[in-house]
Amino acid sequence: MDLFISEFKRQISAKRFILYVLIPIIFAVLWAWFIIGGATADFMQTGCYKEYKGKAAIEIAAKDRNVTAGKMTEDKFQKGRDAFVNALRSDDESDVEITKDLLQYAVYADSLVMQNFQLKNIRGESINGYAKLPENAGKSFYENEDICYEHMMNLKLKNEAEKGLALKMWNEVEKPYTYYGGYEVWSEGAEHIQIFTFILLIIAGFFSSGIIARDKESGLDEIISTTKKGRKNLLCPKLLLPIIMAVLIYTVGMGTYVVILKHYLPADAIQTSAQVFMKTVLPYNLDELMKNMIIFGLVGIITISAFTTFISSISKKTSIAMSIIVLVIISGFILSLMMDESNSIISFINFILPGSVIFSFFNIGVPVVSIFGKAILSFKLSLIISMLLILISLILTSWTYVRRGIKCCFKK
Repeated sequence: MDLFISEFKRQISAKRFILYVLIPIIFAVLWAWFIIGGATADFMQTGCYKEYKGKAAIEIAAKDRNVTAGKMTEDKFQKGRDAFVNALRSDDESDVEITKDLLQYAVYADSLVMQNFQLKNIRGESINGYAKLPENAGKSFYENEDICYEHMMNLKLKNEAEKGLALKMWNEVEKPYTYYGGYEVWSEGAEHIQIFTFILLIIAGFFSSGIIARDKESGLDEIISTTKKGRKNLLCPKLLLPIIMAVLIYTVGMGTYVVILKHYLPADAIQTSAQVFMKTVLPYNLDELMKNMIIFGLVGIITISAFTTFISSISKKTSIAMSIIVLVIISGFILSLMMDESNSIISFINFILPGSVIFSFFNIGVPVVSIFGKAILSFKLSLIISMLLILISLILTSWTYVRRGIKCCFKK
């Protein structure tokens, strides 16, 4: 334990430790301020709340819409349909008279208009006048949802095993959906969890990249290797310190971010069904989706920390290790944006890249893949691979650090 504390003090001074804690907190505050302070509210691009911004926009829109919040029954959808059709002046969905009823049923009307647009595309009909909703559009909302989601599954999935799992997920979705005013800003905050974690990954990678390579640069590693037990005494601190710091960086950063969101945004809004603000077969509400993102982010930052320590063990310069890790993290981010289940090569590279698990929720419309004919949720596969990467990285680091006479893969 004394050796562990001694190594910790050697690796990170009090000033450096405070810096690694403060930077994630500052980023978290700025990120949350950007989301909350820049929030706007609208309906069909009509500019009905254009004089409001930030927390005021969130509160005024939530006040109007919470009148119809809770379970989104088909009766409410029908009332939303009637309020929208009565306010519609032309075929243009934004050409509406803003009434009290319409603002109260805005979420329902918006969902019905988008659903009608999708149905027309599915049936091969002209999308002209899609804002003119059928007479019983509200009464048949969930029946039409089944049609839209089954069509999406048929387009994206390759075999019956994948379709079976996706259909199972869809059938577990709670219907009627649930919504509360303010979910729009919460959903944006949830989307930014993955991007914010991307920044925290780089910070954690920066610390881990020098954990072993810095000793080589200073010549201390050669001195350590000539002692009685060589590098064995320092193996445990070298493996654990980067992981401990990564968890600390993630906890203070993400913790601050979530606490600010919870303080300023409507508490009930996180109970909103995921299907209200995105197309997904996952049976999650906003709260469950965010918790999964945070857990996967924690696994991702531990993975990148362990992998960076391995890269540091085979590098002679901290700058080389850091460059490699930044490249890996950025590659994972780009590939996640390009993620297409039909492109098996991109999918494979994306799954095995360390840290890419944090981007698992970028594309979760129908997140199902199959391995040897067996279907599995893609983010669960990413989680399994990340766990293996952590284990492999720790084993390889132990072997390369302790073993004498190993030739570094990266020369000066």
